[in-house]
Amino acid sequence: MHTATLRWCNRERPQLWCGQQVIGEMLSSQSDDVIYEDHVETIKDGLFLWKRTFTATKDYRANYRLTMDFAAHYEMQYFMIPSVSYNGNPWGNGDEPRGLALKGEPWTFAWHRTAIAGATYTEGHSWSVALFGSTDDHHQRFSCSLEREEDRVVHRLIWPEEEGPLVYHDRDSYDKALLTELFLKPGEQRTMTAYLVVAPVEQPKIAWHKMLEEAWTLNRKLTRPKFDPERIWKLSLTFAQQSLWAYEESFEGCCIGLMHNGVGWEQIRHYEIGWCGQNASYANSFLFDYLKSGDEESLRKGLAVLDSWTGHARMKNGLIHCHYDYVLFKSSENEVQDACNLGTAAMNFMEAENLASKCGVDRPEYLETALGICDFAVRKQAVNGQIGKSWTNDGVMIDPNGTVGCFLIPPLVMAYRLTKQRKYLEAAEKGYHYYVSELAEKGYTTGGALDTYCIDKESAIPLLKAGLLLYETTGNSQYLEWAELAAWYLASWQWHHTVHYPENSELARIGYDTFGGTAVSTQHHHLDPYALAFVENWIRLSDITGKLIWRERALAVWSNATQGISDGKLIIMGKERPVGSQDEGFYHTRWKNTFHVSEWLVAWPSAFRLEVLRRTEDWSIFK
Repeated sequence: MHTATLRWCNRERPQLWCGQQVIGEMLSSQSDDVIYEDHVETIKDGLFLWKRTFTATKDYRANYRLTMDFAAHYEMQYFMIPSVSYNGNPWGNGDEPRGLALKGEPWTFAWHRTAIAGATYTEGHSWSVALFGSTDDHHQRFSCSLEREEDRVVHRLIWPEEEGPLVYHDRDSYDKALLTELFLKPGEQRTMTAYLVVAPVEQPKIAWHKMLEEAWTLNRKLTRPKFDPERIWKLSLTFAQQSLWAYEESFEGCCIGLMHNGVGWEQIRHYEIGWCGQNASYANSFLFDYLKSGDEESLRKGLAVLDSWTGHARMKNGLIHCHYDYVLFKSSENEVQDACNLGTAAMNFMEAENLASKCGVDRPEYLETALGICDFAVRKQAVNGQIGKSWTNDGVMIDPNGTVGCFLIPPLVMAYRLTKQRKYLEAAEKGYHYYVSELAEKGYTTGGALDTYCIDKESAIPLLKAGLLLYETTGNSQYLEWAELAAWYLASWQWHHTVHYPENSELARIGYDTFGGTAVSTQHHHLDPYALAFVENWIRLSDITGKLIWRERALAVWSNATQGISDGKLIIMGKERPVGSQDEGFYHTRWKNTFHVSEWLVAWPSAFRLEVLRRTEDWSIFK
């Protein structure tokens, strides 16, 4: 396939050519009030720097925009606005922005809402185009949109910043459109800078990898963690064992998190084994701490958590109560067991049996519990490989859909490794083929963020983990390719730029840097440190492939995730925070309490930091 090149046509407007074919062109922004001049530079094959200088010819007050429009000359087959829209968000039941327009008016999104500043990506049958803005000038505020026309699609960058036709402000609510006026005096100029990425479509819904790679290369920077790993270990352990620790009848373990009641931070009476609560992972970190420090209390608490679940929360069909609440005080309520919690629990129980043995404690029931979950998954797996998302306690399927079912694949691979029983590997391979096909065929994954039902980040995590495990187990390079496909998709949720916030915002006050963080889902537009869950996998992928970008991205996640951890003296929004605690949500855009934080001190961030450290031999990489 020919290389795409930019040429100047007779009308002195740049066009993108491949051989004798015009792929697209830069559209005019001329008006009676403003003239413009373009400067285009080829940085490398497929990457172009585009500067457009606007000059006012008279007093200019714009309720409309200055724009940089690029028209891609093809029938669009797929589009992406990273972290905001994946082909129009066709999956799920929420009210997130869908399609390209609302009642015929194109959606516009602020540069800080998107994982690459103002990025839009489209692909036709043969070529793909991405356009995104430069954030070198901290005072430039801009937005992006896509508009489908008869035989082309227009990528648009817009100055000044706007969002419309409505502003998505919560999972079920919108605010009125945001418009900003622009004032220019005669002769006054504005220079806008953008990057254009063009790549051939060799396989559908894959070429956006080049956009992510180029954006990372252009914007990457060295970031330093706020604390060294030894301090993070102690802070995270303290938060779990002091602030989250709870006793209730047959249960000893960690509550799901803390919320402020107006007087102080109060435990939420909810006990979850995986997802947000992460009791099983905490337990393993306690056992690891005993091996590391000899602290008998860590050993006691680690065993107490695991013994609570194996002693009181197992069911005869192999399921467990993912939420211990139903053992304690919700036994009369309808209960749902989900693949995310079950898969996380099985993986951690396998690890727990090994750690307990190293601690000199024999707990065969830990492995038995894990294999019970795996056997349930094998029994429930459909002929096509699908396992499902959720079940009743009797094992009746509630919801078969969503990539989230892949959370049960990694423990199936590990069950094969531990037992050598072929049924586990056969189920894992069949299931992985089913779940990775959704990403390969549709360009997104679904259903992993359990408080929403939409396209999201979390559902792709087991695709990465399972792909690496299957590659290491079977030696089949196809699994490595699929693992890297999942890694690229996860990267589409990672912030490639730093947002500078208004001085009166809480994010500015705490000096929060968006770079390296990840958004949650197409329904929840805020950043969180959940990418900690796959830091070790990105590092492992880098080691296997030799591609430094995965290690760079992983270390950026780690640095980002150390922001806002309390040392016991941290005050945010007027409230002193407990040692080791951290917010779940950083509202990086116009979402809920815009440019502030959620004030939800949930359990999982500390659990994931401990998990990364206990699985990493050389902590120096995190300094």
